[in-house]
Amino acid sequence: MEKITAIIVAKNHPPYILKTISSIEDFVKEIVIVDIGIDNKLINTLKKNKKISIHKINKDIQYVELIREKVKNLAKTEYILFLDPDEVIQPKLKTLIKSNLNNYDYFKIPRKNIIFDKWIKHSRWWPDYQIRLFKKDKVFWPEIIHSQPKIIGKGLEIEADENLAIIHYNYQNLDQYLEKAQRYAKSEAQQLIKEDKIFTFKDVINKALNEFISRYFADLGYKDGIHGFILSFLQMFYYFLVYFYYLESKKFTTDENINPKEYFKQGLKQSLHWETNKSLKEKIVKKIL
Repeated sequence: MEKITAIIVAKNHPPYILKTISSIEDFVKEIVIVDIGIDNKLINTLKKNKKISIHKINKDIQYVELIREKVKNLAKTEYILFLDPDEVIQPKLKTLIKSNLNNYDYFKIPRKNIIFDKWIKHSRWWPDYQIRLFKKDKVFWPEIIHSQPKIIGKGLEIEADENLAIIHYNYQNLDQYLEKAQRYAKSEAQQLIKEDKIFTFKDVINKALNEFISRYFADLGYKDGIHGFILSFLQMFYYFLVYFYYLESKKFTTDENINPKEYFKQGLKQSLHWETNKSLKEKIVKKIL
């Protein structure tokens, strides 16, 4: 479409980037690849596509939010489609957007996360709404990790239908997850230090347990089987990584009285509560049926 520029930030040699590009070639006027360390072999392949322009950034970019607002200016069109190099736009989603583009300033699009070779349908991984298509002057990104953009104007929230979702080929294996978690946790800890914020073990307990309990129990992660358990546990452990990097920045000095017992005590209490709550609900449903 003449009104849309796709912007893809890429590093190394993402395995799905050609599939990503193929899914949007008939949908956008131009494709801007923001190169933050792409290998030369892939660069040569990308240059063969006349729709693609490559913009090199000679700077260590730890997470994409640092540059999202800046790279908007690379687009020549009114609308921008932000995509990661492991995301694919489906045909039905393109059709829906084409018929509604002139009526909205931005689109909230569901995202179908494929993790460890499985579509994760619960624990906040679905519908995982993302604002990825928008008018250039209606959406603004802060340079904060995991941040949501500031939006103005009229938006359309697309139905949570798997055929209308962005397919996200997320973590293929544990190594990928842990590498990204390490990088993000380190950046988040550095941000805490930079802003002179206090991050305590009590904060870790609250954040970590809330992450596991909310994802695995409240948001039905257990319905995704072992995948749901592992992902909920890993998301919980992430906050310990942030804390450990935070302490490392302070030379591992702290005045806190760290009490691991409190963590396990709260974890057991909340888990038992949700186990009981879940069992009661299931019994009620069986009686109704």
